[in-house]
Amino acid sequence: DGLSVDKEGMTRIRNISKKMPFVVVPCHRSHIDYLLIHYVFYMNNIQLPFIAAGSNLSFFPMGYIFRKSGAFFLRRSFKGNKVYSEVFSKYLAILLKEGLPLEFFIEGGRSRTGKMVVPKYGLLSMLLQAYQEKYCENLALIPVYIGYDRVIEEKSYLKELAGESKTQENAAEILKSSKVLARKFGRVYVNIGEPMVMQSYLEAQDKQMEEMTIEERQSLYRKIGYELVLEINNVSVVTPFSLVACVILSHDRRGISHNDLMGILNEFYEYLQVRKVKFAETFSNHEKAINDALNIFVQSGFIDKIEAEEDEVEEMQEVVYTLKEEKRLNIEYYKNNILHFFIPLCFVATAIVKNNEDTISLNQIIEKFRFLKTLLWNEFIFDEHRDDVEEVNEVLAYLYDKNMITSVEHDGQVFIEIKGRGSRKLKPYADLIHNYLESCWIVMRSCLYLKKTPLTKKDWLKKIMVLGDRMYRKGEVSRRESLSQANYQNVILYLEDAQLITTITGEKTDKKSGKKETLYTPTENRAEMEVLRRRLFRIL
Repeated sequence: DGLSVDKEGMTRIRNISKKMPFVVVPCHRSHIDYLLIHYVFYMNNIQLPFIAAGSNLSFFPMGYIFRKSGAFFLRRSFKGNKVYSEVFSKYLAILLKEGLPLEFFIEGGRSRTGKMVVPKYGLLSMLLQAYQEKYCENLALIPVYIGYDRVIEEKSYLKELAGESKTQENAAEILKSSKVLARKFGRVYVNIGEPMVMQSYLEAQDKQMEEMTIEERQSLYRKIGYELVLEINNVSVVTPFSLVACVILSHDRRGISHNDLMGILNEFYEYLQVRKVKFAETFSNHEKAINDALNIFVQSGFIDKIEAEEDEVEEMQEVVYTLKEEKRLNIEYYKNNILHFFIPLCFVATAIVKNNEDTISLNQIIEKFRFLKTLLWNEFIFDEHRDDVEEVNEVLAYLYDKNMITSVEHDGQVFIEIKGRGSRKLKPYADLIHNYLESCWIVMRSCLYLKKTPLTKKDWLKKIMVLGDRMYRKGEVSRRESLSQANYQNVILYLEDAQLITTITGEKTDKKSGKKETLYTPTENRAEMEVLRRRLFRIL
């Protein structure tokens, strides 16, 4: 339906292109991203970048066309092939030496969940190494947000989250997908983040790169990667589609009245305004934008709209929207597009709402905030420069201004008490992350399988998917969107980092790699596992 482009950002890129080579670092939501960046640059008279593309796109006949259009292909992994790695890094260095612009997706692949994926550092480290070796005098990394009202790969993403294998790209798939050209997917949004100029950035570090140890360099690459991803999140756009998705999934009943929906939506909208986030242009006509988004949800079959009966008594006349359970994951993708803006408030709301007492101490809120942040560390991109206490106090100050809470002091401690309808207003914020906590609970329960026998990640995930479906059917978990393979994998990462599970080398050999299988097994930290299980159970 249209393309919204950050014109000021484009001017910044054009000015930078006259001074130094630059690297475009966009988020990756769709295969359309490749076409979009080239189209936008072309229309703004900026030299088109060479694109680092996965070798999965090098299929006949498109591989030839992509290569002639500026793509260069790379393997998903360089492990065990030093020559390939050396040649590839030298190729990048020569492109920089020639002053040519580059583009790579720091997430490594398309996000199947709608959130930013934890950054990968391989290509970034090669580019910084080339800069350090003086292949170019300066270098700019430019974070770019690309957002869609709806993505064309929606169905394939849902299949992958449900545990199906990714379909390999091929010519037949391209021909079959041509029918999407007849459908409407709404608007596309392109925003440019603050460029990261390497010369000034590295000069501001405590040590110069040549003085750093290998560990310190890896830490630097990680820091730069996270800052790029954070900046992409910061310049992401709140669309009517994503805001309505948040509201619908913040409600735990099967249906919601139009009035209740608008009440929650206005609460969310006001909070985002305070956060000074970027809104889509369509919000200039707020009411029309929301109604259009709701109509698209209805037309897409995500929700049903039940109109008021004409002969109904006036007090009972209301429009009701009901959510189809099997469509929750579709909507979850769009909720996730903007969920990062709400995360601090979600954590604080969860700490307050899930508390059994009328009041809760400030220290308890901070402690629960830190627990949730650690538990969901692999799900969201957190700003490591922000202090937890500072973030909690910012959220509490907002809730205080909105008359949802009040504070009292008792025995030298500050306690937070919910005022009037505060609990009702806080619950939707807490419910925004409820499905992630349920995913954690499912994986925690599945650890019993590991006690019986060590399992490969693939076999364990299969058992988790089956267990999650059974728990959902029994009513032990309430949100269908918690049955996500991506969520499960992030919980496994957390359990590994917390040293509650570990890997061992099995006896069988993996058919693909030819190496011994890696198996998961519980560690001896059973007391810590039980503490985690009880804490999570109390929250849920």
